[in-house]
Amino acid sequence: MDLATIMSRAAGLAGGAGGEALKRLQHVRLPGVGQSSVTDDARTAARRWRAVTVLTEPARLQEALPAPLAAFGDRLEVRVTPAPGDRGAELAARFRGPVTEEDIGQLRAALREAKALVEVGEVLRVDPQPHGHRKPTPQGAAVEGMAAKAPEEGVL
Repeated sequence: MDLATIMSRAAGLAGGAGGEALKRLQHVRLPGVGQSSVTDDARTAARRWRAVTVLTEPARLQEALPAPLAAFGDRLEVRVTPAPGDRGAELAARFRGPVTEEDIGQLRAALREAKALVEVGEVLRVDPQPHGHRKPTPQGAAVEGMAAKAPEEGVL
Protein backbone atom coordinates (compact mmCIF):
# COMPACT_ATOMS: atom_id res chain seq x y z
CA MET A 1 0.00 0.00 0.00
CA ASP A 2 1.47 3.36 -1.00
CA LEU A 3 1.59 6.58 1.01
CA ALA A 4 -1.26 8.24 -0.93
CA THR A 5 -3.61 5.32 -0.27
CA ILE A 6 -2.79 5.30 3.43
CA MET A 7 -3.33 9.05 3.70
CA SER A 8 -6.62 8.82 1.78
CA ARG A 9 -7.96 6.09 4.05
CA ALA A 10 -6.81 7.94 7.17
CA ALA A 11 -8.53 11.12 5.93
CA GLY A 12 -11.75 9.21 5.39
CA LEU A 13 -11.63 7.73 8.88
CA ALA A 14 -10.62 10.93 10.67
CA GLY A 15 -13.45 13.16 9.37
CA GLY A 16 -13.96 16.82 10.30
CA ALA A 17 -11.08 19.30 10.45
CA GLY A 18 -8.54 16.53 11.02
CA GLY A 19 -9.71 14.82 7.86
CA GLU A 20 -9.27 18.02 5.86
CA ALA A 21 -5.72 18.42 7.16
CA LEU A 22 -4.91 14.84 6.15
CA LYS A 23 -6.36 15.43 2.67
CA ARG A 24 -4.03 18.41 2.26
CA LEU A 25 -1.08 16.28 3.35
CA GLN A 26 -1.74 13.89 0.46
CA HIS A 27 -0.29 16.46 -1.90
CA VAL A 28 2.87 17.15 0.10
CA ARG A 29 5.99 15.74 -1.60
CA LEU A 30 8.47 14.16 0.74
CA PRO A 31 12.12 14.55 -0.29
CA GLY A 32 13.39 11.41 -1.95
CA VAL A 33 10.05 9.54 -1.90
CA GLY A 34 9.19 8.19 -5.33
CA GLN A 35 11.90 10.25 -7.02
CA SER A 36 14.90 7.94 -7.21
CA SER A 37 15.42 4.59 -8.83
CA VAL A 38 16.35 1.40 -7.02
CA THR A 39 19.92 1.56 -8.33
CA ASP A 40 20.37 5.07 -6.94
CA ASP A 41 19.15 3.84 -3.54
CA ALA A 42 21.51 0.86 -3.63
CA ARG A 43 24.45 3.07 -4.64
CA THR A 44 23.64 5.54 -1.85
CA ALA A 45 23.28 2.74 0.71
CA ALA A 46 26.64 1.29 -0.31
CA ARG A 47 28.42 4.63 0.16
CA ARG A 48 26.73 5.49 3.46
CA TRP A 49 28.81 5.47 6.65
CA ARG A 50 27.78 2.96 9.29
CA ALA A 51 28.93 3.78 12.81
CA VAL A 52 28.97 2.58 16.41
CA THR A 53 29.99 4.39 19.57
CA VAL A 54 32.68 2.50 21.46
CA LEU A 55 33.50 3.19 25.10
CA THR A 56 37.25 3.66 24.64
CA GLU A 57 39.76 6.33 23.75
CA PRO A 58 39.85 7.15 20.01
CA ALA A 59 43.63 6.63 20.00
CA ARG A 60 43.15 2.95 20.92
CA LEU A 61 41.07 2.35 17.80
CA GLN A 62 43.44 4.34 15.60
CA GLU A 63 46.40 2.17 16.65
CA ALA A 64 44.94 -1.10 15.41
CA LEU A 65 41.68 -1.88 13.70
CA PRO A 66 39.58 -4.54 15.52
CA ALA A 67 39.74 -7.97 13.84
CA PRO A 68 36.17 -8.05 12.47
CA LEU A 69 36.81 -4.85 10.50
CA ALA A 70 40.39 -5.73 9.57
CA ALA A 71 39.02 -8.84 7.82
CA PHE A 72 37.54 -6.60 5.10
CA GLY A 73 41.03 -5.42 4.15
CA ASP A 74 41.21 -2.56 1.63
CA ARG A 75 37.48 -2.75 0.82
CA LEU A 76 36.65 -0.43 3.75
CA GLU A 77 37.25 3.19 4.50
CA VAL A 78 37.38 3.59 8.30
CA ARG A 79 37.13 6.75 10.36
CA VAL A 80 37.63 7.15 14.12
CA THR A 81 36.50 10.36 15.84
CA PRO A 82 35.73 11.37 19.43
CA ALA A 83 32.11 10.57 20.23
CA PRO A 84 29.79 13.45 21.15
CA GLY A 85 29.70 14.33 24.84
CA ASP A 86 33.02 12.63 25.66
CA ARG A 87 31.37 9.21 25.43
CA GLY A 88 34.30 7.39 23.89
CA ALA A 89 35.03 7.01 20.20
CA GLU A 90 32.84 6.84 17.14
CA LEU A 91 33.98 4.04 14.84
CA ALA A 92 32.57 4.46 11.33
CA ALA A 93 33.13 2.46 8.15
CA ARG A 94 31.92 2.36 4.56
CA PHE A 95 32.81 0.44 1.44
CA ARG A 96 35.14 1.86 -1.19
CA GLY A 97 33.63 0.07 -4.18
CA PRO A 98 30.58 -1.86 -5.32
CA VAL A 99 28.82 -3.97 -2.70
CA THR A 100 25.85 -6.25 -2.23
CA GLU A 101 23.16 -6.26 0.46
CA GLU A 102 24.98 -9.19 2.04
CA ASP A 103 28.18 -7.11 2.28
CA ILE A 104 26.30 -4.32 4.06
CA GLY A 105 24.85 -6.81 6.55
CA GLN A 106 28.30 -8.23 7.18
CA LEU A 107 29.65 -4.72 7.81
CA ARG A 108 26.90 -4.04 10.36
CA ALA A 109 27.72 -7.29 12.14
CA ALA A 110 31.46 -6.53 12.05
CA LEU A 111 30.92 -3.09 13.61
CA ARG A 112 28.89 -4.62 16.46
CA GLU A 113 31.49 -7.34 16.98
CA ALA A 114 34.30 -4.76 17.00
CA LYS A 115 32.45 -2.76 19.65
CA ALA A 116 31.97 -5.88 21.81
CA LEU A 117 35.61 -6.94 21.46
CA VAL A 118 36.94 -3.53 22.46
CA GLU A 119 34.52 -2.95 25.34
CA VAL A 120 34.11 -6.46 26.78
CA GLY A 121 36.88 -8.54 25.26
CA GLU A 122 34.59 -11.09 23.61
CA VAL A 123 31.54 -11.31 21.36
CA LEU A 124 28.53 -12.77 23.15
CA ARG A 125 26.52 -15.25 21.09
CA VAL A 126 22.91 -16.43 21.33
CA ASP A 127 23.76 -19.89 19.99
CA PRO A 128 24.34 -22.62 20.94
CA GLN A 129 21.46 -22.79 23.36
CA PRO A 130 22.76 -23.73 26.84
CA HIS A 131 19.53 -25.60 27.66
CA GLY A 132 19.31 -27.70 24.50
CA HIS A 133 17.55 -27.29 21.18
CA ARG A 134 14.26 -25.60 20.40
CA LYS A 135 11.41 -27.85 19.35
CA PRO A 136 10.92 -27.99 15.56
CA THR A 137 7.77 -25.87 15.67
CA PRO A 138 6.91 -22.94 13.40
CA GLN A 139 7.64 -20.55 16.28
CA GLY A 140 10.97 -22.25 17.01
CA ALA A 141 11.96 -22.01 13.34
CA ALA A 142 11.05 -18.32 13.33
CA VAL A 143 13.20 -17.66 16.40
CA GLU A 144 16.11 -19.60 14.87
CA GLY A 145 15.82 -17.57 11.67
CA MET A 146 15.73 -14.27 13.56
CA ALA A 147 18.71 -15.25 15.70
CA ALA A 148 20.71 -16.09 12.57
CA LYS A 149 19.83 -12.79 10.84
CA ALA A 150 20.10 -10.54 13.93
CA PRO A 151 23.83 -9.76 13.72
CA GLU A 152 23.42 -8.29 10.23
CA GLU A 153 20.15 -6.45 10.80
CA GLY A 154 20.73 -5.33 14.38
CA VAL A 155 17.42 -6.54 15.74
CA LEU A 156 16.06 -9.67 17.36
